[in-house]
Amino acid sequence: MIVAVCSAKGSPGVTSTALTLAAVWSRPVVLLEADPTGGDLALRCRAHGGGPVAEAPNVLGLAAAARSSQPGSLSQYAQLLASGVPVIQGVTSLAQGRGLAGLWASIAQVCRGVDIDIVVDLGRLDSAAPVMAMVTVADRVLVACTASLESVLHTRELVAELASIVGPSARKQVMPLVIGPAKHARADRVDVDEVITAQGAPVAPAVHLPLDHPALVRLEGGEKAEARLSRTLLIRAARAIAEGLVADALVEEVRA
Repeated sequence: MIVAVCSAKGSPGVTSTALTLAAVWSRPVVLLEADPTGGDLALRCRAHGGGPVAEAPNVLGLAAAARSSQPGSLSQYAQLLASGVPVIQGVTSLAQGRGLAGLWASIAQVCRGVDIDIVVDLGRLDSAAPVMAMVTVADRVLVACTASLESVLHTRELVAELASIVGPSARKQVMPLVIGPAKHARADRVDVDEVITAQGAPVAPAVHLPLDHPALVRLEGGEKAEARLSRTLLIRAARAIAEGLVADALVEEVRA
């Protein structure tokens, strides 16, 4: 299963969402940094065993292998964060991002063919971005936003574009994800759904991930999403979202 996380202009929180989902995922998973403007996890997180995240392995190695049609296992391009999340580190500069532009279709096909789940951080997305290839192979596309009018309107436009690309399956495949205070969760979901469905885009109902900066700092610092951290609002909500996505995937696998 491939779950892509992205956002429109003015909607932060993609990397944090992708990291949190990968941390609570119930099946073998790898987190792929595919933001063409550069990955952030090496700057935010510690490596397994302490210290900074190494420069390699990374997505450049995966791209080279995909180009040669000899990708092997995704695990050979990943390194373990202190939080227990295996991550394929992204590019470190815009120049590297431009260099990968023509290879994302090949990377997407490699990801489609592996037997491990992948959470993909696409960053801020537009329809002309080369990483749109990852959207076409994703089973679910979560579009992160806040409840602000600016964010919701930009998200509405992106969701409509994604729905047109994905086609009839967009009703279950494309899902707005609202990031905001837990006490406003239900109201924010309703508001976002109303704005987006008013345009006629056939997408899934919005889900909500609470703002919980202390819990995020602990996760980025290397604490695993279990024991005390598992009781935080952030981890509880992320686990509910992840379990729903996995359950839907299992149903679809049985039907197939």
